[in-house]
Amino acid sequence: MLQDDITNGKYLPNERIPSEIELAKLLSVSRMTVNKVINELVKEGVLYRHQGKGTYVVIKKIDQWFFKITSFNRDMVSRGLVPSTSVLEKMVLKAPRNVQNALKLSPKESVIFIKRLRYADNEPIMLESRYLNYELCKRILKEALDKESIHDLLIQKYGLPLTKVSQYLEAIQISKDDAKFLGVKSGEPGFLLCRITFTGESPVTFVNYIYRGDKYRFTAEFVPIE
Repeated sequence: MLQDDITNGKYLPNERIPSEIELAKLLSVSRMTVNKVINELVKEGVLYRHQGKGTYVVIKKIDQWFFKITSFNRDMVSRGLVPSTSVLEKMVLKAPRNVQNALKLSPKESVIFIKRLRYADNEPIMLESRYLNYELCKRILKEALDKESIHDLLIQKYGLPLTKVSQYLEAIQISKDDAKFLGVKSGEPGFLLCRITFTGESPVTFVNYIYRGDKYRFTAEFVPIE
């Protein structure tokens, strides 16, 4: 019935489904039966009601693990999505004050700055702004960063094992400039994940990830300490 039509893609995410009267005719069932099915699907998070406009299919969000670092490309492929990346900026610059503090650099030291827009099925879902320790990572400027995983390059090619991570997550309103890249309206809800990664006791990268709030939710799994 209706659940199968949603699963099979007849009704797409964020698409309004027919009214209860229309569905009753289409499915050859009573309106009461349709109402009961819709109520159940709303409870299960498959549908949502927009007062005065109708009932819509929920956009399925990507569960991003907070305590786990994975390759974006491998993660998307594992979900049945096609990943792609646009490199927006790649340059060497003097480290801003907050980056100096994060990477424990002097005011005179330079960093590599890389800004990338990440897509799933050709839809922009995450904006990445990354600063890297220049002395440790200078070779990365020659890499094809629209295809390569920076995480994999650091560990597998440059021999910089990931030994520690410091990060925090906060809810934000996406800025006007970032909204243009992500294809959303300015002020739309999103997530900002700030992460510093270390090799030994040396910080290697400082990254700001901006995730679309309509595409992501963050999850965690842990053993409670008594």
